[in-house]
Amino acid sequence: MKSNMGIHKVSETVERLWNGWELRMVMLPSLFLQIVLIIFGRRRKYTAGFWLGTLVWLAYLSADWVATFSLGILAQKLGDSETNCINSNRGLIPAFWAPVLLVHLGGPDTITAYSMEDNELWLRHLLVLGSQVAVAFYAFSRSWWSKDPLLFVAIPIFVAGIIKYGERNLVLRSASSEQFRSSVYSEMNELRRKFGEFSNSELFGMTAERLTERLGLRDIIPEAKFLHEAKLFFQMFRVLFADLVLADSNHLATHIILIDKKATEAFKLIEVEMGFMYDVLYTKVTRVCSSRIIFRAISFLCFVSALLAFSLGMSRNNHAYLTTEITISYFLLVGAIIFEIYSVVLVLFSDWAMLWLSGQKKPFFNSVYQTISRFLSFLHSDKRWARSMAQHNLIKSQLSENSLTCISLKKLLGKSHILSWEDISDDLKHLIFQHLLDKRTRYSYQMRYHDPGKNDLHEILSERGDQVIGREGCLEKIGGSVKSSDFNDSLLTWHIATDICYHDDVRKKGHPDTKMSISLSNYMVYLLRDCPFLLPRGIGKERYTQTCSDVNKHSELLRNITSGRNNSWDSYNTILQLEDSSGKVSVLCAGFKLAKSLQSLETQDGWENKRKWEMISQVWVEMLTYAASHCGWKEHAQALTRGGELLTHVCLLMAHLGLSEQCLTN
Repeated sequence: MKSNMGIHKVSETVERLWNGWELRMVMLPSLFLQIVLIIFGRRRKYTAGFWLGTLVWLAYLSADWVATFSLGILAQKLGDSETNCINSNRGLIPAFWAPVLLVHLGGPDTITAYSMEDNELWLRHLLVLGSQVAVAFYAFSRSWWSKDPLLFVAIPIFVAGIIKYGERNLVLRSASSEQFRSSVYSEMNELRRKFGEFSNSELFGMTAERLTERLGLRDIIPEAKFLHEAKLFFQMFRVLFADLVLADSNHLATHIILIDKKATEAFKLIEVEMGFMYDVLYTKVTRVCSSRIIFRAISFLCFVSALLAFSLGMSRNNHAYLTTEITISYFLLVGAIIFEIYSVVLVLFSDWAMLWLSGQKKPFFNSVYQTISRFLSFLHSDKRWARSMAQHNLIKSQLSENSLTCISLKKLLGKSHILSWEDISDDLKHLIFQHLLDKRTRYSYQMRYHDPGKNDLHEILSERGDQVIGREGCLEKIGGSVKSSDFNDSLLTWHIATDICYHDDVRKKGHPDTKMSISLSNYMVYLLRDCPFLLPRGIGKERYTQTCSDVNKHSELLRNITSGRNNSWDSYNTILQLEDSSGKVSVLCAGFKLAKSLQSLETQDGWENKRKWEMISQVWVEMLTYAASHCGWKEHAQALTRGGELLTHVCLLMAHLGLSEQCLTN
């Protein structure tokens, strides 16, 4: 009996504490979630990783829910007390808490959408905007009867909240597929006006210097010229992203600009271009315009005036609220002002603002541009994407998985497949860029008739290693490894062969120069395992699963191979006999056969080890370009939220060189 009474008293105490503190306990988490989104929402643009993505995902989903939940509680609580500021029972809740939650629902500038699908839900957000404004106004009207002495503080915050939430809805709408496509038509008209005066014959003989002069970029300060070139590239990216086509003059112009660049400079242009697209699709940080400046100024002034009014009101009516409510109120108001200042700083340091400053072509604006550039260089904050590629080695992954018994959170969420990250070196950029330029030289825009092997774009885009192998005279020996109808078959076969050749060469020769080949091989298998939507359609998942099963069956032998304990290819006979044992879906046997053929290039054909690995790296680059040209733009856009992918860079470089079927040739 006493036990039941004790439990009853405890429950009453907990209920009383919750009723008194529930609103305070949800207002502060709402503010905290805004801080998380502001700090980390934009970092995913240039930071790849599981934990950051998970944190942003949880904060994004929770922020709206917590703000809506808080607004519902607030609507119930406001006005319940009939006390006024003269009474000794100070139970008032500040009326401006309701519109502050409306500001939180508007979200920070650093993230408006978590994924592409969120943009398509702009109509739902419009409905939520109307309903939440109604709820906030209802809560505000209820506080009217409570005789809150600082009721007027809510008015400017109400204005700022409607601006912030309305701006978010407009950004979501503009990034939705239908509205985006509609807006691109005006982009196409601008490009048509810009290049309408050029003829193809004129462009064929034009230099990059002459082109930039004709485009009006001559007066741009040299250090900012790349931003304006990137803007031109971005205008074309928007057209491609909308599944429209580019005229000859457009991609011929970008080709002229690119062939005059070093590989690192070309990749930097693509970085800026991808950053522009990320901002348009997922944030409020877009091009500088007068309307945005006006709305930003109004919001800032609203928050400052509300803070000043509240501070003055507290000096005269400090008995109106409890100390807890006063403290939370200051947190909310000061936090809102800091968020606005941070948003302004973010825009000022963005590529959009730098583009606008340098575009004014005036000494004062150029000086501001150079000052900001030096400051950013000092802070080393010029990073625009992850500049790394995930690595997943099939054999290593399976062997290590068999030796581990622990279950991690990543494994439970199916994200344990990234073994490491590899920085994208300048040498790899040069290899890829030179390969694309070589492809471009084999495709002549001046020839308007079908010329197989030279002018057939479809044939060039269909190359996935066979062109490199044929150039080296090895089609008869290993050409079949890249001619499978399923690209994923060739990819996994070459991945296993590359890995086996590497371990065999390490055993025989020490450590050969294989870094680019191995990193590209592991990167492509990471795409197959974690991002199959970025690769051509096929049965890659089934092939991967059954190949893993075969690796598990022969784990002991494979451990000997990868550790360098095998001394002869005779040890592989067991695996080479697997051809009929596990069906045709597993590629373990095919990979070993290809590895044996590749190694025989040295032992039988007299190749140098360096030549063999150069061919392997070229094959992987050609597979990379094949995958890049057979992936939809929506998938590339989704990859921007994970730090960006090397595959997207390659795809954009190909498009700007005219190596895309969306580029018109007649």
